[in-house]
Amino acid sequence: MIKAENISKSYGKALVLDNINFAASAEESVVIVGRNGAGKSTFLSILAGFLQPDTGNITAAGKIAFCPQNDNLFEELTVKDNLLFWAKASGGSPETGNLNLANLFEADKYIHKKVCHLSGGMKKCVAILCALTVDATVLILDEPFSGLDIFYKNVLLKAFEELKNQGKCIIYTSHNIDEIMGADSKLYTLSRGKLEPMDKEDNILEGLLERLSQTSHF
Repeated sequence: MIKAENISKSYGKALVLDNINFAASAEESVVIVGRNGAGKSTFLSILAGFLQPDTGNITAAGKIAFCPQNDNLFEELTVKDNLLFWAKASGGSPETGNLNLANLFEADKYIHKKVCHLSGGMKKCVAILCALTVDATVLILDEPFSGLDIFYKNVLLKAFEELKNQGKCIIYTSHNIDEIMGADSKLYTLSRGKLEPMDKEDNILEGLLERLSQTSHF
């Protein structure tokens, strides 16, 4: 579904991504964990095609939808207009394929509100829905749970399951151990430029802390 081969990226003398190889398939979700500055956003931006690596290449089957950590919403437009804009820009539709997800996020309650009048958590919901207007095979989200309350975090986890059932591939980052353990996702850690798989064992928190304590800051 999506494959990264020999991906490296540096900013000046700082090597952020060091010869990373990675693959994710249909009906699969992957969560990437790493400390601040570890290169998670850089890696997701490269996967989504918004940033060029220094070396390596990305191949993907079908379209990729990307929801960055800092949303790209138009504050003075309504939620509906934002959905329409991003749907048109991506060749997608706000009403096809993801109506159930819009219902999960209760979009009808704030569809006609201006984005500037929404809370940070609600803006995150809208940003996710904008990404879902693309009929993509791969959905990439940078810190999608950030700013969401416990209700909408659970909604997002349900949305991930529904998307997987539709044959999608989901890749996202998270800092919260409850979000990591609550999702049926494969786990990877990004530390010192290396992306490595990690089993969800009983001592996952101890293992994560040990591995991430080795992370360099850039």
